[in-house]
Amino acid sequence: METPPGELLAQTPVFCKLNQRERADIGNLAVWKRYAEGEFLAHQGDVWPYVLVPADGQINVHKLSSEGRSLGALRLGAGQVFWSPSVFDGGPLPAALEARQTCEVYLWHRDPLLPRVRANPEAMWDLCELLIQRIRQASDMVEDLAFQPVAHRLARLLMKQYQETADVHVSRSLTLDEMATMIGTTPVMVCKILSRFAGEGFIKVSRTEFEIIEHNKLEQMAGL
Repeated sequence: METPPGELLAQTPVFCKLNQRERADIGNLAVWKRYAEGEFLAHQGDVWPYVLVPADGQINVHKLSSEGRSLGALRLGAGQVFWSPSVFDGGPLPAALEARQTCEVYLWHRDPLLPRVRANPEAMWDLCELLIQRIRQASDMVEDLAFQPVAHRLARLLMKQYQETADVHVSRSLTLDEMATMIGTTPVMVCKILSRFAGEGFIKVSRTEFEIIEHNKLEQMAGL
């Protein structure tokens, strides 16, 4: 059974600044949808004026080049809000939204939603902070792609997963294709660099996990 939208909104930036009655009102406007693994919620270039909050599962937000290469910009999990740029300017999506696994989501169209958010100054401030965070994340990604070697980017990705688990054993929840998409390279290059890290004793690699052996050296490689 899907999680009621009010329960998600109470823990979500912007909406958490509204009172219970306002959240209940917005919750009644939600459209619930289920997407299968690999199904697109929206394609790059679509005008998609929605706010999205997953109830469960994961969604990849990724950008496609004219050559068909994919660059992962964002991953959304349960309770994480996504404000489509189309909500604000009516323009096309700069990236595609794809279900990484079967997921259930709530959608709100901009027209009934924005007046309710605009009426609350604290919610509007939260929205500004959320958009600034997205801009900083995009800036960091561009800086990494422009100035940092692939090994640095891969080490940073491994360290990020390590920090999220607080364990030296990091589950291989990402495929080689997904890792390549997230750091802007190819699966073959990811495989080569993982082998290099293992050969230098930074990590051990099995079919199900990475084990961080030389935490400090991997951290130095990541530039953290």
